[in-house]
Amino acid sequence: MMTLAKSFGIQWLASAYGAIVSILLTFLFGRLLGPEVFGNYSYLLTLGSLYAIIQDGGFRTLIFRELTSPTFQQIKVSLVSLSLGHNILVTTTGVLILLALPLNDRFLLILAIISFGVVTTSTFFSSQLKGQGQFAEEAQWRVTTRTLGALSVLFFIFIFAPTIELILGGTIVGYGIALSLRPRTCKLKVFFQKLDPVVYKSLASLLIIDIATLIYFKIDIVMLRHLGSGLEEIGYYAAGSRLIEGLIFMHLPFATVLFREMRTRASYPKKFTPYILKLFLLGSSSPIIIVPIGWFFSKEILRICYGTDFVGAFPLLNLLLVSFFIMIPNLVLTQATLAIDREYFYAKITCVAAVTNICLNLYLIPAMGAKGAAMGTIVTEVLLLLLIGSGILSWRRKVILEQ
Repeated sequence: MMTLAKSFGIQWLASAYGAIVSILLTFLFGRLLGPEVFGNYSYLLTLGSLYAIIQDGGFRTLIFRELTSPTFQQIKVSLVSLSLGHNILVTTTGVLILLALPLNDRFLLILAIISFGVVTTSTFFSSQLKGQGQFAEEAQWRVTTRTLGALSVLFFIFIFAPTIELILGGTIVGYGIALSLRPRTCKLKVFFQKLDPVVYKSLASLLIIDIATLIYFKIDIVMLRHLGSGLEEIGYYAAGSRLIEGLIFMHLPFATVLFREMRTRASYPKKFTPYILKLFLLGSSSPIIIVPIGWFFSKEILRICYGTDFVGAFPLLNLLLVSFFIMIPNLVLTQATLAIDREYFYAKITCVAAVTNICLNLYLIPAMGAKGAAMGTIVTEVLLLLLIGSGILSWRRKVILEQ
């Protein structure tokens, strides 16, 4: 138990550090770029993050799961190398496609794809270290990548100019330097190999989960760009969303470290479900404290973080904080679902959530703007809670009957 507590503590410190650095950079970018340019930056970053899911290809989750408790023993050793090969192919393909397209922001999108490519490579190594139980080494690795990435960006924007190009370019340089300082056990070996269809099926499910999840979390920015009232509104919404993302990011170690424990308990459904219920209640306690504080000080938080130009975003932040009530319990249920190898079921749920969120945005954004997008997020989170929870209970009943 002490080992588990120590692992959680180390992981939380690394995640807190990463979240603080990310949030501070976001605050800085908002102040330097202004609401409109910051809105465009958030829009481009959202498009890049959607493509990053394909760069990941489901390998990040598969590496963590297989190194923890292998299902596909034959590829366990070469899994990281295979993921690197996949990332290189997808990144190169994306760059070539963009070069052939006559887009106004083509160069910025190319930089975004390359920057997400190097960041994705670093996450593969994180999954490797966590899967091997090296939580301290993984935490140190994340601190290294985040620090070098941030310092590089700061160097570029203060020595030259605060532009979107230099922010993305600085990220590429910083993470590139970090990869040259990777842990000894993390090798930059690249494999290109056709895998067993069963492995592809698992990867496809994990990829669908990531795509649907990111579409659900990010599509509102894209839809606001085309259905909303302008870039300033996107900047306001992005400011609130980034604060919520920072809060979620600080809770990720809670689920990540305990995933290994969930995985080992999955063979005992009668003990597994009470354990998940305990974690669910524990996860719910944090939003109960954070959300009321956020509501009361929303204007002050936005003023301190982004400056007076963003104070008008406080109604959006208040709405988004409502969704945070449900996001953390859903995080626990998501890890539990993956721990019991129900990725196919979860893939279906995330697709339902993504489609539901898109439909809600199509209806609510033209009528209510960014407030409609925030309300769509709340409704979708409630739907996810009901579907994932019912899925775990259904699995429990089925396994107990089979025993």
